[in-house]
Amino acid sequence: MPKNDIPSIDIQRYSYDLPPDRIAEYPLEERDASKLLLYSAAEQTIAHHHFRDVASLLPRNSLLVVNSTRVIAARIVASKPSGGRVEVLLIDPMIPSVDPVAALQAIGTSTWNSMVGGRNVKSGMVLTHDQSGLQITIVERNGTQAVVRLDWQGGKHLAALLEEIGRLPLPPYIHRNVELVDTERYQTVYAKEQGSVAAPTAGLHFTQRVFDQIDQRAIETVLLTLHVGLGTFQPVSATDARDHVMHSERFGVSRQSLARIHANAASHEPWITAVGTTSLRTLESLHTLGASIVCGHDPDPSDLHVDQWSAFDTSLWDVDRRASFAALATWMDAHNLTNLWGSTSIMLAPGCRISSVDALITNFHQPGNTLMLLVAAFVGQDNWKHVYDAALSNDYRFLSYGDSSLLVREQISV
Repeated sequence: MPKNDIPSIDIQRYSYDLPPDRIAEYPLEERDASKLLLYSAAEQTIAHHHFRDVASLLPRNSLLVVNSTRVIAARIVASKPSGGRVEVLLIDPMIPSVDPVAALQAIGTSTWNSMVGGRNVKSGMVLTHDQSGLQITIVERNGTQAVVRLDWQGGKHLAALLEEIGRLPLPPYIHRNVELVDTERYQTVYAKEQGSVAAPTAGLHFTQRVFDQIDQRAIETVLLTLHVGLGTFQPVSATDARDHVMHSERFGVSRQSLARIHANAASHEPWITAVGTTSLRTLESLHTLGASIVCGHDPDPSDLHVDQWSAFDTSLWDVDRRASFAALATWMDAHNLTNLWGSTSIMLAPGCRISSVDALITNFHQPGNTLMLLVAAFVGQDNWKHVYDAALSNDYRFLSYGDSSLLVREQISV
């Protein structure tokens, strides 16, 4: 869809003053002890809870959708031929596959898009990791961006090698080194599919105690996957967000999970809560694919991509989620797919249509980035200000290790 057909999006309307001391540098001792701000867009009300109460705030017999991605130890400290230290952060795999799950199973060699920190690092230079024998060849470099080829001996999968020598890539606004606490707390308790370089942070608050309470209310939990890239932290530098180029991320869903999502959408009282912006973007990407199938398109299973402006395509707005998820399930069956994998650049921003969910659990985000646009699109163009003003006024902790919110679009009956 041409961006000129989309209303102007002034990024300054979605910025706010975030004092540095409100950014959480460490997680709380208990995951579910974080604060939870409940906002009802329908009633224009705000209430304050703790995350351990979240189950009681969701409708019985509803659906909770979580992102099962797992953060990889993608930061490698290596040495230049001169002996100087260089930091390499793996971002997106290129060879043998653009699929992180497949790329992490590579043995012996793999090529990645990356970020490289260090002076005088040039194309053709070979970096080494002394303890493992890993060699990192700089194939090409442009500023901090680089294409690198990894070569190693020993018959290990890349995933196992990174577990031994890599470090978790904490967000750029956490100004400290990785510590032991991060190896557990910068993963969700349900993390499964390796491939992210940043955590789906809304899920960091969940504990087994919370899931037990969710089960007691007959709320079903469904897993899907979106491998989070560093683009999630990228500020919108353009004055008009229409000029911002969204990053692309890999997403996937099993046929079984899709069936459960469709069953809720087709139920007498449908209600879907997305845990995190990544789950919401995945659900909207799936809805877009299904809606396009309803409208006569037959996508190529080997080349699935959801465009940046798909949620603004008015030709798809008349297709509800029950119809879109049903069509996508039928399409998967026709192509004998037990799992669907693709990439998405979908941008959710004021002026788009969000059709897949009724509520969103999410942390508090950086001023002026695409996640702020998503929140504004979800709760209403200017309603986000009430939410963030209330969080700032009530000593909420912000960003990845910070507190949480439950944003509800319609009136909720619990």
